[in-house]
Amino acid sequence: MDQTTTRTVVLARALPAAFESACLVECVDTARPQRPSPLRQVPRSGEALAEFDRAEAADRLAFLLTDLGCAAARETWSGGGRRRYQVQRVLVQENQRLATSRMLETAWRQGRQALLGSTSLGASSPRHAQRLALAQAAWRAALLAAGQRRRRDLIWVTVRDQEIAAVLVRAARLLGATAMVTRRSGCVVVTVSAEAADLLPATPPRLGLRSAV
Repeated sequence: MDQTTTRTVVLARALPAAFESACLVECVDTARPQRPSPLRQVPRSGEALAEFDRAEAADRLAFLLTDLGCAAARETWSGGGRRRYQVQRVLVQENQRLATSRMLETAWRQGRQALLGSTSLGASSPRHAQRLALAQAAWRAALLAAGQRRRRDLIWVTVRDQEIAAVLVRAARLLGATAMVTRRSGCVVVTVSAEAADLLPATPPRLGLRSAV
């Protein structure tokens, strides 16, 4: 992908992967909700497209972007003193930053509109099948990137704002589950029952991140 061939529309066959990539980026950075969404700015030289706590989320994003034609790679940053921590960063080549950011922004807009749209679709409609694929993509991204927690009969993820929360609620409904939203200081928590969680997509295992594409 280069800057001159950036599409203003993501093609249908590429949209689920592009939308999952956008959701992975949209899910992170819940600790600083006042910062603009990474989808709305172009990373500067040396700046990561997204940063994650989990290597699985970073690996998944890097794979999806590479499969979409954006050369992406994960790098690990370590920091801290007595309490060490690691940050998993996903970077794209400098000459592809603008194209990648535009593609993610477009995919986020298209996927969100498709999921939140009120148009009734028949079960055999190709658009219905794509809507289900987008719903699975949204939850796969959230379960990988958004601080998944489980306690007896509940499972929840913590996301940065109401926009991604609304997408997850609608996506859960399309997949046959009911999601609840709780606002907290600086973040939004989306909860489903442990039983309903079985209706959500499984996250790709660490050594099989490609299997869910």
